Amino acid sequence: MRNAFRFCYLLSAMCYLLSSGCATTHVVHRETDRAALSSYLRGLLYERSLKLPDALDAYQLALTHDRRSPVLHVRLGATYVKMGQMDKALDSFERALTLQPDQPDALRWVAMLHASQGQLEKAVDDYERLQRIDPEDQFVLSTLADLYVLQGQLDRAIALYHRISDAAGSSTQLHYNLGVLYGRVGQYEEALRELSRALELQPESLETRLALGLTFELADRPSEAAAHYEAALHLDPFNPRLYFHSARAHASAKQYAQALANYQAVLDLTPHDVDAVVGAVRVWIVQGRYEEAVQFLGKQLEAFGERPDLYVALGIVYREAQQTHEALRAFEKAIALNAEYAQAHFYAASQLDRLGRRDEARRFLQRTLELDAHHSDAMNYLGYIQAEEGTRLEEAKQLIERALMLDPDNGAYLDSLGWVEFKMGHLDEAMKYLERAAVLIDNDAVIFDHLGDVYFQRHDVERARASWQRAAELDPQQTTIQEKLKTMTNHQAPITKQ
Repeated sequence: MRNAFRFCYLLSAMCYLLSSGCATTHVVHRETDRAALSSYLRGLLYERSLKLPDALDAYQLALTHDRRSPVLHVRLGATYVKMGQMDKALDSFERALTLQPDQPDALRWVAMLHASQGQLEKAVDDYERLQRIDPEDQFVLSTLADLYVLQGQLDRAIALYHRISDAAGSSTQLHYNLGVLYGRVGQYEEALRELSRALELQPESLETRLALGLTFELADRPSEAAAHYEAALHLDPFNPRLYFHSARAHASAKQYAQALANYQAVLDLTPHDVDAVVGAVRVWIVQGRYEEAVQFLGKQLEAFGERPDLYVALGIVYREAQQTHEALRAFEKAIALNAEYAQAHFYAASQLDRLGRRDEARRFLQRTLELDAHHSDAMNYLGYIQAEEGTRLEEAKQLIERALMLDPDNGAYLDSLGWVEFKMGHLDEAMKYLERAAVLIDNDAVIFDHLGDVYFQRHDVERARASWQRAAELDPQQTTIQEKLKTMTNHQAPITKQ
């Protein structure tokens, strides 16, 4: 893929250079004598006739008469490029730049070669020099913008695309590029504005419709996302990925009937699409329609055989339906079919823990990490179990910290780390992590319960009460929280200033 990119880039840059009139006779060094000029012109004829070895000989002969002509070195380098001898080409262009540091044709070739070889920093420096030579060169500006994107300098790319738009006027591609870039930096309203302009200019653009749908999803506007996906489906009605995107957006918008219809359309087009199966199952789970999900998965297993991923999906349905033993059997079946299925081991560990079989759960979590050393959920779960038991706390802390390195903004992991710090008696650290977890996940009773415990131990009674009350609102069935609140009515601990 990289080689293909390099070839395409090289080809487009060559076309640009060869069409820019760089091979002209009047720029030959003034002191070039008649023999040098004659050899140079002969080289041009050979080069344009694609007689490259002859062109090479002619340019080299010309250089014996005039080695201080930058143009001769440029033509020699261009011939080497066409012959695929890139190192010799680069050497020739750099000789030209030594003689004339701002020689534009040499600089363009050097920039092109650096970019095609993946030397992005050098290529950016080269194109920035070209931009200073000719600030209005659209090819240079657009190429530099593309290089900024590859480097991850998205703000600079956006600024350049706006310059191009101001100079050259609106175009579908410019507005599309700007929309995608704004989306990548999280500026969704700007992204939607630019993509909408692109769609106005080209209403039948499938690419723009898809980008609008994805951006509306990122902006948490699933209904509008679904509308764009549906419009895209009118343009390409046999595209299973479009049905999948549309189904996901409809599900997020709680438009469950449409979501299920689109997941079914995916399966009609690609019957073995597990993502569509899981998507449909999730829709039924959200609605509490567990029996329909079980029946659907049963039909899938009959049609496509005993697949471990389908048994994992079945286990999830049973888990959500509070059928713990059935869930465990489904996960164990998945493991029997594929002993190296890390996620099945993880889910089995969760069910074993729910059944009070913690030692077995720990072994399954350890096995998960043996199969997938980067399974952050297993790291966190294993660390949390040890924190709950109050054993091997330093090891538990290290496990959870490793999980956070992989997913720094995971509220559940931060809760686990805060709980370990609490168990270790580090109240200030515990409070810091738990407060951050509560901001990231504001509807988890366990986090607020933990936070209440920390505040209470710090003698901050009022904040402890507020946290436990919030936990009780989120989980009214949790009797231990109610007991803590009752105990507090007779507790008059001093409040520590924070």
